[in-house]
Amino acid sequence: MVDKDSDNEPNNIPYESEQVSNEENGKLNTDLQENTAGSNSAVASLEEGKNNDQIALDYTQNDTSNQHQLDANGHQKEDNSFEANTNDEQVNGGMSDHDENKDAASGKSMDGILSVSENKIDGYEPDILEQESNSSLHSLMTACQQGDLTKVSELISSGEVKANDTFSDGITALHWAAINNRLTIVKYLIENDHSKADPNLLGGELKASPLHWACRNGLVYIVDYFIVHTDADPTLRDSQSYNALHLAVHSSNITLVIYLLLSCCGSTSTSKQIYVDEPDNCDRTSLHWAAYQGDLLTINALLKFGADVSKIDKNLFIPLHWAFMKGYKTVLKVLVGAGSNIFAKNDQGKDSFEVAKDMNCYDTWIKVLKECGRNPKNHWEMKTIYLNPRIGKLITFFTPYIILPLMFKICSFYEGFVVPKLFFSLSLFAGSIYILQKFVIPTYLVEEKAVPKSPLLAGIFSGTAFWCIVTWAFNIVPTLFSKKFISNIVLTGLIYLFVWSFFKAMFINPGYVPIPSDNSVTLDQVKDLIKVGKFDTDNFCVNTFVRKPLRSKYSRFNKKLIARFDHYCPWVYNDIGVRNHKLFVVFIYSLNFAVLLYTHLSIKLFRNTEKSSGYDSDDESQKCWLLSDELCVGYRFHHFQFNLMVWCLIQYIWIAFLCLVQTFQILKGLTTWEFSSLNNRLQTHNGYNHSTLPKDFALTSSNANRYNSPKQNNGFSICLKLVGLDQVVLAIKLGVKSIFSHTSSVETYDPLNEFEIPTDYGFRTNWLDFWFIGEIEWRNIFYLPIEGENNLNRTVVDYYKLYEYPPKLADVDA
Repeated sequence: MVDKDSDNEPNNIPYESEQVSNEENGKLNTDLQENTAGSNSAVASLEEGKNNDQIALDYTQNDTSNQHQLDANGHQKEDNSFEANTNDEQVNGGMSDHDENKDAASGKSMDGILSVSENKIDGYEPDILEQESNSSLHSLMTACQQGDLTKVSELISSGEVKANDTFSDGITALHWAAINNRLTIVKYLIENDHSKADPNLLGGELKASPLHWACRNGLVYIVDYFIVHTDADPTLRDSQSYNALHLAVHSSNITLVIYLLLSCCGSTSTSKQIYVDEPDNCDRTSLHWAAYQGDLLTINALLKFGADVSKIDKNLFIPLHWAFMKGYKTVLKVLVGAGSNIFAKNDQGKDSFEVAKDMNCYDTWIKVLKECGRNPKNHWEMKTIYLNPRIGKLITFFTPYIILPLMFKICSFYEGFVVPKLFFSLSLFAGSIYILQKFVIPTYLVEEKAVPKSPLLAGIFSGTAFWCIVTWAFNIVPTLFSKKFISNIVLTGLIYLFVWSFFKAMFINPGYVPIPSDNSVTLDQVKDLIKVGKFDTDNFCVNTFVRKPLRSKYSRFNKKLIARFDHYCPWVYNDIGVRNHKLFVVFIYSLNFAVLLYTHLSIKLFRNTEKSSGYDSDDESQKCWLLSDELCVGYRFHHFQFNLMVWCLIQYIWIAFLCLVQTFQILKGLTTWEFSSLNNRLQTHNGYNHSTLPKDFALTSSNANRYNSPKQNNGFSICLKLVGLDQVVLAIKLGVKSIFSHTSSVETYDPLNEFEIPTDYGFRTNWLDFWFIGEIEWRNIFYLPIEGENNLNRTVVDYYKLYEYPPKLADVDA
């Protein structure tokens, strides 16, 4: 974990020095003002109120050396850094579309409210005469900004200055230490025996406490120290009427928001309580501000703690109205789903539809309502669902069982009319998907690109397998059972194996990490992470509010945190995690051999038919272009099974590649997600972790290796993921880079050894760890995890609670 603060000059601009003009102070409604004249009164009200209710713009941000530019994850970012992926998802089959919307809604959450151009900032210019007249106090302030503990201790212990001494601006040394993320200085000022700092002193024009300064900048560790170890009051308000929670929301640091919600808004709190819907002077709650910022993660966190979507501000705006300022689709969907009144009117008598028109996002708003199940033909009331969602899923799943055989039957090309038959069969397939997408899938899943997230792809596979079994049982077995006895017996076993593993992998819990029902348990987990310097989105799931075990990842498909997450597989309609990964590999291995054996037996059937059908290979009129005699017989006399066999061989391409990639990843001790993330790190050479961890915080563990993978998905990459070829591409790229690194005469890096893989204990150990639970005995290969248990470095670990990797031995097998 790397602290992203640089070693340049510290922040010496006070909390309120970034005051802006009245035009900039009205930024909260700038977009609305530019896009509609009908809301002028709301804008005017805001601008009038901004003289004493300036938004969080007026709080000091650190300078370029120590500035916490926070994304929605609570991570620091530099201009050249990559965007961290909050919700840690690599999803096949178009699952990324939702993520991209969400990242847009979260990553830009502060653009409109907490950013100000450089020419709008009035630099802090302290009174030079004051500094010269009290050089010791000036030295104390400078030392606190720079983190010079020796100098601070010397000045305080000598009695030259007191910890609470200030210049005329009222800013204390504790303010400067807090805003510059100097944890050791903060501790010393609070705990020293010579002159203790008061954490509730209000300083500067905005009369803010050091806690306010830390919350404004999203500094979790400073805030934690104030809350836990001092009597700092989070309910105190500055002159803008903001408390600690308001400012944490303004910072858009989701980890800080969660910390304050757990510490001060949870049921376990006995003191320092903050009301989650506490309004500011304009009656705006934290949810109003989060909605305006388009900060989806913060909105979800506030809703989880009971924030009220119906609260109105002085302009009669509910949070939904303010969400139109950014117009993020995912934010609007969450607020509507939480019960927002879409017909609520503001002080101009405008409801959500009119506000959406004013903000040029009416089309998005209509799409949101439709995806939320509203009926435009019935005054946007909830649609009446005539089909049970469970039945809808079953219809989606079993439709390919009917469509596929019809297509294979129609495509009897040998009898002529090739183009019309092909056109009709493709139209039948496309039409069935359209009907499902239009009428059936919306009964249980209403969103864009819903097909990859539905059971349709699993139905296509299982429907293909079903008709293969039927043709084998009724065509091949009666004819070739005695001639190909062993092959038929082996295929019988393979069929049983892949059918059992397929349905088992589909319906089993893939490894949901248990979520504490008691907030006090979650708060204890957060405190444990803070103690070791790991409270960030790499180690805490901001969607489920639980500490992340190593190798876990949040799944948008199941809306759960999955232990040892591998990937989401639309072909089995489930996530692949610690409990069904072995099942999935058994499934693809057995399917791989079953396809080959089925093809072999089908060709034998065609050859047998050749002898009995009177087919003459010497007759040019009976020959087929590009096909052998056996295949030509199948094409002519068994066109259904021939088409089915060709379809299986097409599917076999990605099945074979998937088997190879999964085998490679198992041998390297990697999951699919980790392998993709490793490739991204090799491309960017950027494996650091974003965090607000103070530079003077002593890490107690270096075992913080995690995988970050920002998604960059386009249509082609989605298609690759659907058939599993994206991992093949990554493996080839890594292999080529590795070969060139070894053969090049120029000294260069080996991409396979560039980063240490903490889960790679050698090929043999990795392979045995995957298949066995407990001791390496044959009976243990058949056991499936009951919860999260599995082997790692030949030791049984619980992946639900895995926070440290087993140490590597010196004699790791290669």
